[in-house]
Amino acid sequence: MAECLECGTPVMPGESFCRNCGTQQPAPTPLAAETPSNVSTSEPEKSAVESADSLPVSSASLGGSSTGDVQDLVKHTVKKGTTGGRQPAVKQLDPGSVLNNRYEIARRIGGGGMGAVYLAKDRNLGDAPRAVKEMVESHLDPAQHEKAIGDFKRESLLLTSLEHPSIPTIYDYFYDEPLGRFYLVMKFIAGGDLASRLRSAPGGKVDEKTVADWGMQTADVLHYLHTRPKPIIYRDLKPANLMIDGNTGRVMLIDFGIARWVKQEEKGVTAVGTMGYAPPELFGGRVEPRSDVYSLGATMFHLVTGSDPQDNPLLIFDFQKNPRPRQIAPSISSEMEQILMRSVEYKPEDRFASAGQMRDALATHLEKLMSGQVSYGSAPQVGGETTQVQMVFCGFCGGRIAADDVFCAHCGARQPMAGAGSSAALNAARQTAKLVVAGTTELDASFVLKKDNNLVGRTDPHSNVFPEIDLSRFDPETKVSRRHARIWREGETFLVEDLGSVNGTVINDSVRLAPRQPRVLDSGDKIRLGETTLHFLLG
Repeated sequence: MAECLECGTPVMPGESFCRNCGTQQPAPTPLAAETPSNVSTSEPEKSAVESADSLPVSSASLGGSSTGDVQDLVKHTVKKGTTGGRQPAVKQLDPGSVLNNRYEIARRIGGGGMGAVYLAKDRNLGDAPRAVKEMVESHLDPAQHEKAIGDFKRESLLLTSLEHPSIPTIYDYFYDEPLGRFYLVMKFIAGGDLASRLRSAPGGKVDEKTVADWGMQTADVLHYLHTRPKPIIYRDLKPANLMIDGNTGRVMLIDFGIARWVKQEEKGVTAVGTMGYAPPELFGGRVEPRSDVYSLGATMFHLVTGSDPQDNPLLIFDFQKNPRPRQIAPSISSEMEQILMRSVEYKPEDRFASAGQMRDALATHLEKLMSGQVSYGSAPQVGGETTQVQMVFCGFCGGRIAADDVFCAHCGARQPMAGAGSSAALNAARQTAKLVVAGTTELDASFVLKKDNNLVGRTDPHSNVFPEIDLSRFDPETKVSRRHARIWREGETFLVEDLGSVNGTVINDSVRLAPRQPRVLDSGDKIRLGETTLHFLLG
């Protein structure tokens, strides 16, 4: 997702003008021939389930290109009679066919027009079940064909070097010259993918404990890939590409069709992925490990709320205009909501620093969830942020825009009624909060949080410290520091952090805040600063 060259406002794909300043935006440069940037170039090939046919990617892109040449991911159409290149027919293998004098085909269990995935028996190992992934190169000239073979061998070797319990074991790979097809032999996983589990789940969503466990396992395997000597970015994480091993119950990451070896902050990569799960930077030709963090957050959001990111792929994680996770599913905890929202931040630097950090956060959350040490607060009413921005239509071109947009993002025309819609009135009526001092007989013992940023502490004119929440008269023993804590607003959420105070900040008599570590506040929370206790209330 690009930004306006003039004012820096995010510009959605397909918008020709900035909705804030009206500046015309340059036309996007195609990222790859014949490959639209708003669709996935690879659907999962089920290596273990007998459901959901899918489209495999070019075998030249198996695991990504180690050369850094993005064109390796693009399939080139060659007219008959012009290149002399072979064009083998994509014909399904019959049951009983034997590949490489070893693997007997039992039946097809997935795949698409360029190949398939078969269940096979390994004759050399007592008919052990194997998943055989087939990739057909039907449109390559001789030079490209030889390069594809070399890429396939090199990249298959690298895949065989991966050792992680959540990555299917690769047993063999080979190229069948007569058929003109590549084959990869891997562990057969007798289980379903998360997409099918979501469809069969009660209410169309999965419980928080299960999602936290799946997310923790997935973050662990992503961290493994990202910390390889040559980092691997998966790039197409979504429920359909995660399976549950029916024997172990473990999450398995499948289909490395568009995974890519990249350098830090590499630019110019092909924009492949699935809309709704793909992070904004991928459409700008940039990819990094935190891109996978975004996709994992989107996947967990879909599982735990039942709301499909593909239904509104460009705006679903703009929580100023769309429901937050707990507005969709009030049964999930506030802590899970914060994990989800952090992982899908627009800017990579605002997300978890690594998949490992996200894994650790989920592990900690899972422990607290199991012991009942999570908070839920008051369930937010659906319609808070969702009606905060009213959608209208441009009077010049008819394009759909927000009522507060000054310029149409489609035709660039200035809107005569900008800012006069219901959004402005709703912004004025946004939720307020206050702090009430406990254990005092004074009538005036509350503080309304009027500002978006509030310092909590003691007034000290000599040090020029004048906090918005001055607790001097409620702190006779001077246990509250001059700059004790900070409470601030982010959208409709209030957060608190300790500023390195002497006597600390404790939430609900159980959680002592580490300095500069923010925590989300829920209505009814108790905040103890030194020996002074405040009640946080939303009103």
